[in-house]
Order: sequence, then C-alpha cells, then structure tokens
Amino acid sequence: MPHDGKRVKGSADERAQARDRLRAELLAAARALAEEKGGYEGVTIRALADRVGYRAPVVYEYFANKRDLLLALIEAGFAECADALAKALCAHEQRRAGGVLPAVAEAYWSFSLSQPHLYRLMHSLSDVPFGAPATPAPAQECFVLLRNAVTEAAPRHPATAYDADAATDLFWAHLHGLVMLTLDGRIKGGPTRAHGLLRHLTDTFTANGARSGTR
Repeated sequence: MPHDGKRVKGSADERAQARDRLRAELLAAARALAEEKGGYEGVTIRALADRVGYRAPVVYEYFANKRDLLLALIEAGFAECADALAKALCAHEQRRAGGVLPAVAEAYWSFSLSQPHLYRLMHSLSDVPFGAPATPAPAQECFVLLRNAVTEAAPRHPATAYDADAATDLFWAHLHGLVMLTLDGRIKGGPTRAHGLLRHLTDTFTANGARSGTR
C-alpha cells in the first residue's frame, strides 16, 4: 500500500543524503516505467508513486509536475552521456590507438542504443534550448567533449570556415541522424549495418578534416 513519506531522523547531512537517495530512486523508477510502457508518454506522477510505494504528494515534493520530472531525466541522461564520452576520451589518451573520434562516436552510439527511450526524451522536448546559455549544463558538457574529439581528429575540416563550432555541429548531426534512423528502424540492415557505417562516418569526417585547407 502506498504510504506517506517518513520523517528522516539524523543530522542535516544524513537527511540530505536520504532525500538524494529517494530522488535517485524516483528517477530510476521513471526510467523503468518508460521501458515497460515503451516511452515516457505513459509515465505519470501517480504511476511513479505507485511504483515506489509512496503517495503522489511525496513525489511532488521532488518534482513539481511531469515536465519537471522529464527535465530531471534529461539532465541525468546528458550527464551519463557526458561521462561515457569523457571515459572514451581518457581511454583513447591512454591507448593512443584507433583514433579519438571513433572512440567517442562508439561511446555515443553505445549510450544511445542502450537507452533508447531516454535518448529520445533528451532530444524531444521542444522548449529545452540547445546552443544557448540556457542549455542544460550536462548537454553543454556533451557538446564540449564532442568538440574536443572533433578538433583533435579533424582540425582543418571545411566546416570550420563557418565558425568554431560548425564542424562539431555537422558531426553531431550525422551521428544523431544515424542513431535516430536506427532507433526508428528506418535504415537498411538494422543496428548491425548501421553500427558498421559508424566507422565509415568517422573515417570520412577525419579524412575531410585532415586536408590542408578549403577551396
């Protein structure tokens, strides 16, 4: 039976840690519900409360409404993606093999294909700005990590004639497009063939960026 939140005893730090744990539990439960229901459309505050065994007012203490919940999930998703990209960059620096862009693209691909509903959500709320100061900080971090990889692998890509971020925007557009076509089942050969094309994408981009200049 759903129950009201219990008053957590202990120090201020212990109470804060308990609240952080419950918030993390709520986010994890929302993600599990999305997996079961095939997306976040069916995830409601009431369903979330039922999943964790609390009454809805307790959930509202953490998320004012469903949109607030979705925004928290988006930030968590980009934070996880940024962590995966950062690890790929670090591993490349340690191995110095295979190329930085393929390593980062592989990390992005693995995250996206393993979290399809979360990945869709991260790119579906139209009122969440991108490429602007109000862009969620974890999303900005993802872009910076992608830019670091693109800059190292393709420092002279022709798109740099537009501005400093253009080559990264172009690479991200190709990468995101390949991911979405795969998730939507709209690419011949499915995930296996699409994954094979991923290396061709990075190789082509790198070769284009290794040229001495634009014409």
